[in-house]
Amino acid sequence: MRLRSLPAIFCFLAVTLVSYGQEADVCRDFRFMVDTNPFLSLSNPAAISAYEGHDSMAEISFRKDNGGLIPLTGSPDSYKAGALTESFIRVSDRISFHGKLAWSYFGGKDMGAQVLMDPDYNPVNFLESTEATVGNRNREDYSLLGAMSYRLDDRWAAGAGIEYSAADQTKVKDPRFTSVWMDMGIKAGVSFRPSDRSLFGLALVYRNTVEQLRGGIYGTTDKQYFIFTDKGGFYGTMAELAGDYNYISDSNERPMSNAFYGLSFQAVSGAFSNEIEACYRSGYYGKKSSNNATFFEFSGLKAAYRGRMLAKSGADLHKASLDLEYELLGNNENQFNYITPVGQSTRVEYTGQNHIMDCHSASAGLGYVWYKDTGGFLPSFSAGASVDGRARFRSTILFPFYRNSSLVTVAVRAFAQKNIIKGKSVYSIDASLDFRAGTGNPRGDGIYASSSGSSLISFDSYLDRQFEYDTAPAVGAGLGFTYTRRFSDKFAPYIKLTDGFSALVSVPQHLGGRFRNVALITVGCSF
Repeated sequence: MRLRSLPAIFCFLAVTLVSYGQEADVCRDFRFMVDTNPFLSLSNPAAISAYEGHDSMAEISFRKDNGGLIPLTGSPDSYKAGALTESFIRVSDRISFHGKLAWSYFGGKDMGAQVLMDPDYNPVNFLESTEATVGNRNREDYSLLGAMSYRLDDRWAAGAGIEYSAADQTKVKDPRFTSVWMDMGIKAGVSFRPSDRSLFGLALVYRNTVEQLRGGIYGTTDKQYFIFTDKGGFYGTMAELAGDYNYISDSNERPMSNAFYGLSFQAVSGAFSNEIEACYRSGYYGKKSSNNATFFEFSGLKAAYRGRMLAKSGADLHKASLDLEYELLGNNENQFNYITPVGQSTRVEYTGQNHIMDCHSASAGLGYVWYKDTGGFLPSFSAGASVDGRARFRSTILFPFYRNSSLVTVAVRAFAQKNIIKGKSVYSIDASLDFRAGTGNPRGDGIYASSSGSSLISFDSYLDRQFEYDTAPAVGAGLGFTYTRRFSDKFAPYIKLTDGFSALVSVPQHLGGRFRNVALITVGCSF
């Protein structure tokens, strides 16, 4: 693990002090301000020019998770510490800034199965061949966002922003895997404001992610360890973690690379805020060189819509949101041989390519919040509900065999918060109720032609665990308390305690437990 704690904390303090040096007009709760500003929900950096004022926040947090109701990437006993600061600042009549800096450190026990950091993000994944090799896993993340807009005149503005994040993840028990994650996104755009309540914008989008993966054995080296390559639907092949010729090397890092190129369009008119974004995705796993193999090459399309409606009724505010997303992703596996001519170094000779996977995924989210008496630091009362659904249909072809799988999940949440103002003190009590469930077919297997044998493997134990987590009905409840002290109109520190508990409705058949508890303490301030 490459520790970045000290530089991350130093940058956190530096950004916080710079933000604090700017004079705020009136201090408001930062998240309430962002949630109720139609221009700040847009991803186009030029839209920041529509914001007038200065609002900032900084906080540190500690989270403790316990319980066996977890996906394959989870831990039954983990903790996470983090720090975050964010600001929207208008420094002159023409220039506005948006900055954000975050750092976190995670430690989890009894973790194994998935090797890559985010399996849902990749078209191919790797898993440990047995659950007997689980161990501790540590991860450190930091991210930085900086965006600026410049008003060309009273109506036109231009802006640009860059967002960069990096992470290290290490498993400290054989077989050991080290991942280094890098993610850089760039956006540049223009906006046009015909009136104070309307805006139209267009932005170019570029994003590149790379996860460098390496395996290792540092204990009893005479023991064999095997890695399952999931080529879709927990269907694939098995290989020993040894040498430099299998999918995962124990001597070299291999990149899982993705690039996105796209456009986004924004339109704000009165109470309505809308954004449409479309991107082309391309990527590969392996190394693109003459003596290193590129194992997989993939491509796809991604489109998203984000809509918001903010309607005032006296001192009350109503907010409705709609989020839609669709992605098509296809994966191809390269066929090749390693050739070593006499007196020359080994090189890769490609012989063909097989299309092995297509995945269609779509998600939709609908939400509503009612804010009562919004004239102060916080509304006196707020309540709302949200419904989120996701569908995924995947076809894996490892000729002559194939597997079709489907998954549909739905999550419903209701929440409320009461804010009691006593002089300079604000007491906030919030509660939530959750329900989630799903359905689908985890494995629809078939064969195109007769076959005498196959080296393909279906990892049903992992498949059944993940499918039960995604589909088994579960209920949850959360309770939180926040104390905020408004020392002045420009500075309001707070401390927040929350606890959430969730449980399966029935006894689990494949998961390691029925319950999950998450406790969180946060100390921060709005300024």
